[in-house]
Amino acid sequence: MERSDLFTEIFRDLDLGETAAICYAIEQDADLLLLDEKDGRQVARRHDLSVTGVIGILLRAANEDDLDLQQELDALREAGFWISDELYSKILSEVE
Repeated sequence: MERSDLFTEIFRDLDLGETAAICYAIEQDADLLLLDEKDGRQVARRHDLSVTGVIGILLRAANEDDLDLQQELDALREAGFWISDELYSKILSEVE
């Protein structure tokens, strides 16, 4: 399989999954890309992609539906997803 120049460029900085997701989002002219890693988000933004992460999705759901955001954030932490105490508090304060 021949890789595009874009794929090769991005793959220098990111892992295979992030590279593939960004290339696919660009090819499909995606409205939003789900990425959680800081480096991946920075590369995606350099390519004019709108990016959100798992926490962003949960925050949207909490503001639109009846979702217990604190419970979901705690479950993420228990599963090994790193969330700083500062971000944890900030996100909970943004629930409308």
